[in-house]
Amino acid sequence: MPAGWSADTGGGSSTNKTFCDYKQPHQAKVTVSGNFQKGAGLAGSIAAVGLRQYTSVDDAADAFDAMEQALKTCHKETFEGSVLNYSAMSVEKLGDRSLGVRIESGGSTLLQQFTLDGPTLINAGTGGMANVDADTTALLLRKQVERYEAAAAR
Repeated sequence: MPAGWSADTGGGSSTNKTFCDYKQPHQAKVTVSGNFQKGAGLAGSIAAVGLRQYTSVDDAADAFDAMEQALKTCHKETFEGSVLNYSAMSVEKLGDRSLGVRIESGGSTLLQQFTLDGPTLINAGTGGMANVDADTTALLLRKQVERYEAAAAR
């Protein structure tokens, strides 16, 4: 993480929630994630990174396709009483394919970026009320992709 971030040990929720509850065609065989925080109050920010590795490249591509299709048709939903508005966001091309999603809810903004890299979906996201930076999200995703590719090359 860039300077100033600390691990979020608050035991965040563990959910398999998908955008607009689209059906995942395959379950990942390995899932890892980390949550981080910076600042506090209205100026506080959160960040999350994760990897979902599938049994095969085809399974990962199917999972990416399903997410991409869901986001083409679903732009709004209610989850746990909050209205979530989704819009496509431009992202740096990494791995095999990439996509970005801007999520607006109750005055907060979350930026999520996803990359398909072989059998793995890699994601990074940042959020906050007063300070959300797409460059930080892109940096986190780029670093995750670099680390994954270095580990996969061993």
